[in-house]
Amino acid sequence: MSSGKSIVAADDLVENRLLVKGILEQAGYVVFAAVDGADCLSILSRVVPRLVLLDIQMPDISGFEVCRRIRLNPSFAHVPIVFLTACKTMDEVQEGIAAGGNDFVLKPIREEMLLERVKHWTSRVVR
Repeated sequence: MSSGKSIVAADDLVENRLLVKGILEQAGYVVFAAVDGADCLSILSRVVPRLVLLDIQMPDISGFEVCRRIRLNPSFAHVPIVFLTACKTMDEVQEGIAAGGNDFVLKPIREEMLLERVKHWTSRVVR
């Protein structure tokens, strides 16, 4: 299944998942919420979303590792990956880009910033 409005969002904290899901669904997106990295990869075995949102610090598989695994699958070459993170160091930004990520949204999540970045990445022409 693929849709211009579908987003997979992975965060191990229920509060963050509910916040992101609520904001994005209210804006008209279909959100598949993953409880951790393994759940995210499981959802991606069934769905090719328009965007993936990944928390970096998750207990089972880090967001960086999930991103690397996603990038190994040619079916996801066109899917933007945005990290949701409290991280703010240059090393973490460089690691995220090296893993195949496209962008970062800093926590605490601000609705207007999340929507702006999601709109930016989901409105890009898919090749």
